[in-house]
Amino acid sequence: MTAVSGYASAQVIQVAIGVTKMPYISAENRTGIEYEIIDLALKKAGFSAQIQHMPIKRAQNELAQGRLDAAIHTEGANTSDAYITYQNMAITLCERRLQIEKIADLSRYQVGSFHNASHVLGTDFARIASDKRRFREISPQQLMNRMLMANHLDVVISDINIFKHTQAEIDPQATKSLCPFAIFAPTLYRLQFRDTTMRDKFNIALKQLREQGLYEALAKKYNTALDQKTPYFKPKGHGLN
Repeated sequence: MTAVSGYASAQVIQVAIGVTKMPYISAENRTGIEYEIIDLALKKAGFSAQIQHMPIKRAQNELAQGRLDAAIHTEGANTSDAYITYQNMAITLCERRLQIEKIADLSRYQVGSFHNASHVLGTDFARIASDKRRFREISPQQLMNRMLMANHLDVVISDINIFKHTQAEIDPQATKSLCPFAIFAPTLYRLQFRDTTMRDKFNIALKQLREQGLYEALAKKYNTALDQKTPYFKPKGHGLN
């Protein structure tokens, strides 16, 4: 009864995060790494979140219009600590033995990327993307994976966990080894709140969940890649341990 009463008295808030992109978010099943982090941190902070899913620009507009209490963002006023990192990489097949040490190296290859990558991965990559003979943005993710595996592309730009999750879905028996190169800065995602007190409560709860091993538990649950035993999606630096 105590648990039920506590949940019933929790403050109901409206929150928007991104659309389906596993292993981070499944809007249909209300699951995924990112979904669970947000949901658990808000509950621990004393909120009952009604989570909606929409592109980041729309989420920000809804927040500005006062229809949301919090929305996904990368920076700005009243943003929380980073709760997740997306690590885009230049992914190749190891059998090709390609060496990619910097973004400029991509100019030698046929490259595919996720939609809008040319606008979000910096000016150096935008210059590479301007050569339409060698670069294309590809959707859906499954097609980009298949094109790499069939050697129709030399390199694909994707978050490493999204790529691997998609590959396991479309070809569970795949044997080709992947060689990813971390030439892009990680993208840190935060929640932007209308209320700073709400944000501060979220930050405290998030820190406690980090210390309790939530990120490592989710990495195991969703079978994601690790960077020296640390999940790629776990934010590093910026005052975080």
